[in-house]
Amino acid sequence: MGRASLLLIALLVVAVNSTPDCVSVTFKDGIVCACNATSCDDIEPLGVIAPGTAVVYRTNVQGARMERVTVKQTPQAEGFIVELDPSTVYQEVIGFGGAFTDSTGINLQSLPKEGKDMLMRQYFGPTGTEYTIGRVPIASTDFSLTQYSYDDVDGDFELKNFRLPQDDFDYKIPYIQQALDLQKNSGGLRLFASPWSPPAWMKTNGEMRGGGELKGEPNGPYFSTWAKYFVKFFDAYLSYGIPFWAVTPQNEPTTGSDPNYVWQTLFFDAQTETAFVKNHLGPALKSSNSSNEIVIIGMDDNRFMLPGWADVMFKDPEVSNYVAGIGVHWYEDEIYPVSALTHTHEKHPTKFLLATEACNGWLTVQGKGPRLGYFFRAETYAHSIITDMNNWVGGWTDWNLALDMQGGPTWALNYVDAPIIVDGKEFYKQPMYYGLAHFSKFLKPGAHRVAVSLPTLPKEVFVLGAVMVDGRRYVTLLNKDNSEDVTISIKEKGIDSVFTTVSLPSHSIVTVIWNKY
Repeated sequence: MGRASLLLIALLVVAVNSTPDCVSVTFKDGIVCACNATSCDDIEPLGVIAPGTAVVYRTNVQGARMERVTVKQTPQAEGFIVELDPSTVYQEVIGFGGAFTDSTGINLQSLPKEGKDMLMRQYFGPTGTEYTIGRVPIASTDFSLTQYSYDDVDGDFELKNFRLPQDDFDYKIPYIQQALDLQKNSGGLRLFASPWSPPAWMKTNGEMRGGGELKGEPNGPYFSTWAKYFVKFFDAYLSYGIPFWAVTPQNEPTTGSDPNYVWQTLFFDAQTETAFVKNHLGPALKSSNSSNEIVIIGMDDNRFMLPGWADVMFKDPEVSNYVAGIGVHWYEDEIYPVSALTHTHEKHPTKFLLATEACNGWLTVQGKGPRLGYFFRAETYAHSIITDMNNWVGGWTDWNLALDMQGGPTWALNYVDAPIIVDGKEFYKQPMYYGLAHFSKFLKPGAHRVAVSLPTLPKEVFVLGAVMVDGRRYVTLLNKDNSEDVTISIKEKGIDSVFTTVSLPSHSIVTVIWNKY
């Protein structure tokens, strides 16, 4: 079906009210906003909030996409009352963002220059989501064209043959540099790195893909060389003006126990990762000017390993000095309780929790790959962020920033979805993009989650409260219900007779922001 036909369908679907400036295109599962080299819908800035008013942003299944309106505050409440308590402060916000995979770079590269710039502004510019976190793979992942490392010379324990391949210069470095430049006046961009596998010659199975461990004894040359490899990576990237904030020792280390695992991995359990950090990675990072301020994020895997993994890492004071927090993925969230996050925080209150990877469309039962316009996927992101942050997570990181219409490219044929999908010379902003914007646009590093007092809300309504860096009050509400529309009045504790009343229709996300009194 051609673009003209899709636009005609969009115009004929009278039940849809897309946000102004969104060139809406309707696919089987819903609406996307189409962008090209010269036009794209912007997210209207928050701007000045007049006394006695609040600003409301709406995204819903009917087609609203971060639609901004100003509403008057009133002395009377309607419906359910939600009370924000800015005096009860919880964790600091770390930030929100996504990953600079090779696949992202490949899709960016397929666009004309003005199209690339437009897409990057949608994520990192002042009228976009304003991401403040970027994840950078160390060498290849399943979202690369091939499996590659930075040193494939067997036995090169001195790493004399370490080099960045053309993939990094084509698909990662220029876009990371551009993101850093776009964010330099908006709070900056925190980058963290993650490896999927060491070079094949360092692994027991002799391949980057498939389960395996580092060869040799824990204090042997393979372990020390692998730690030096991290430093070489940071040296190389810093030479191109790219500094890092943090690193994880391994992406999803538990997958390395499976000999038949289908893409790159390396096995660590909590004990072996802890030993690697203590004896090799931590000291190696401290030895170089390019990496001596980089903090380590432990685990970087699904939360079923918590709080046990954190207990092992933080038992040793020396390791605890290197490891600043724990990274969690979302792929087992439906079968493992979110309370594991709170338990981890209660046992280790000085360490942060950061959601380090998520994506939709990774299972066949979900509909493998992209589902263009499918609002449910925006809801799953918003629900994950709200429940994670209400259980002490400080930030949330998406997976690929941009994929193609199939959900790749991926050498492993591991097609998934992304908030932006590239199609020829244009790209589509999915509902997921706007779902993330409700959080990333306003909750910058230094903001704090605060207490919210709730009535007995409908079971499919979820609420997050925060105080922004500039002191303004923030509440985001999600209604996942299939039919029930809800009216909610928001007030601030200690401020009587001042309510902001909003309608929360079924399948909608609403953010409300007002000034500090």
